[in-house]
Amino acid sequence: MRVAASAASTEYDANERPAGGRPFVQFFARFVGPAALTAAGMIGAGAVATRLLAGAWFGFGLLWVALYVIPMVIVTLDSASRVAMMSGGRGMLEMIRSELGVWVAWLIFVAAFLVNLVVNMSQMAAMVEGAYGAFGRLPPVTADVEFGLITVALTAASVTLAVLGGYKRVERLMAFLLVAKLACFIIVATKGLLDWNTWPALARGLVPHVPANVPVVGTDRVRDGFTQMLAIAGQALPPTVFLTYGYLHSNAGYTRADVKRAFWKTVYNLGFIWGLFSVVVIVAGTTALHNVYTGRGPSFLGVSHFSQIESIPVAGQVLGPAFPGFLGFLAPRFFSLGLVGAGFTTLISVSLTMTYICLDVARRDWRFTKQNKAFQAVFALWIAVPALLTPFWTLPALLKAIVAMIGNLLLAPVAVAVIYYFVNQRRMGEFKANAGRNLLLGTTLVFALALAVAGAVRFFR
Repeated sequence: MRVAASAASTEYDANERPAGGRPFVQFFARFVGPAALTAAGMIGAGAVATRLLAGAWFGFGLLWVALYVIPMVIVTLDSASRVAMMSGGRGMLEMIRSELGVWVAWLIFVAAFLVNLVVNMSQMAAMVEGAYGAFGRLPPVTADVEFGLITVALTAASVTLAVLGGYKRVERLMAFLLVAKLACFIIVATKGLLDWNTWPALARGLVPHVPANVPVVGTDRVRDGFTQMLAIAGQALPPTVFLTYGYLHSNAGYTRADVKRAFWKTVYNLGFIWGLFSVVVIVAGTTALHNVYTGRGPSFLGVSHFSQIESIPVAGQVLGPAFPGFLGFLAPRFFSLGLVGAGFTTLISVSLTMTYICLDVARRDWRFTKQNKAFQAVFALWIAVPALLTPFWTLPALLKAIVAMIGNLLLAPVAVAVIYYFVNQRRMGEFKANAGRNLLLGTTLVFALALAVAGAVRFFR
C-alpha cells in the first residue's frame, strides 16, 4: 500500500490533533490506527458467524464467553504492542528465533500458515455467499461455473483494492465499516431488549456453562454447544493477530513515547467497539432468530426452525427488526452485502499480518512501504491463493468460518505464552508487566489452554 513507514508517525499526529471546531473528526481520530485495522479485521465473517449462530442456536447460553474474553483480548494485544515498541525495530518472529529458538519460530510460522489459509478461504466463501444473498438467492450446494466466476471477480477486486488502496486509506475505510456494522446490530439488539421477558434469560447467559446440544430439526445432526464455545473463543483469541499486532505499530511509526496512546486506542477499538459488537450480535441472534424461528412462526427459504439456520441469506433475517415492515424484504440483502464487507476486512487483515510473518521468517524487510515490492507481492498472493481455493471446499460459509475459528484456538496458548515471556523481560523497563497485567495474561493462557486441550480430547474420542 502506498505509504512509507517513515511518514506514518507524522500522519498519525495530524490525524489525532485536528483543527479546533471539528469535534467529530477529533472523536473519530481516536479509532483510526493499527487498533482500528485489527478491530475491523476481527469484526469479520468469523465474528458474525460464531456470535450470530450462537445466539440463533443457543439463545443467550454463550453470551458469557463473548463478554468475559474482552479484557483478555485488550491486555494481550496491548502487551504485544508494548513489546514491539520496545524491541528496537525487530519483528516478533525475529525475536522468537533469536531468543526462543529457530524451531519455535518455524513451528509457529507453519501453524499460523495453515490456520490462516483456512481463515482466508472462509472469508472469501462468506463474500461469495453474501453476493448470492444480496440477490435473495442461496448459493449452489456444490460450486459451479457461476460460483467460480464470482470468486474470481471478488478475488481480483480484493487484490486491487488492497495493494493499490493505500495503508492509511484502508485504515480509515475499516474504521468506518466497523462502526457501521456495529450500528446495524445495535438497532436490532435494542429492539429485542425492549421486551423485558428477555432479561431473565440474558442474566442466565452471564453464568459460565456449556449449553445443551440442539438437534437440527428434520435431520439427524446436532448443534454442539461446546464446539460453538470453542469457535467464539478461537475468534476472540486469534494467535496470529496477537503475534503480529506489534508489526502494525512498528509499521505505523509508534515508539515507546506512544505506549499510553496505543493502549487507549486498543481500549476504544477492541474494548468498546469489538467488545460491544461481540455482545450485541449474540443478543440480536437470540431476539431476532432464536425467539422467532421456533417452528411455529415465519419461514424463509425453507427454514422455519432456528436449528436449521446456517446460510447467510437466512441468517440475514436477523436485521429484519431494523427495517420498517414494508422494507423487511431488504433485511437479508443488506445483511448479505454487510457480510461481503465483513469478509473483505478480515481477508485483508489476515493477509496483511501473514505477509509480515512470511517476510520476517525469511529474514526479509517486512515493512509495508511503497518501495517494498516483495511485501506487495506476498500480500497479493495471500489474498489470491486462499480465495481461489474456496470453490474446492464445500461447506456453508458460516460453518467454514466456525471451523477456521476453532483452528485459531489451538495455536492461541502458544501466542499468549510468547507475549507473556517477552513483556516480562528486563529490557521492557517501566513498561514491564505488573502483577495485574500478569494475572490477566495468565488467566488468558490458562483459559485458552484448557479449551484447546478439552477440544483436542473430544476430537480424538
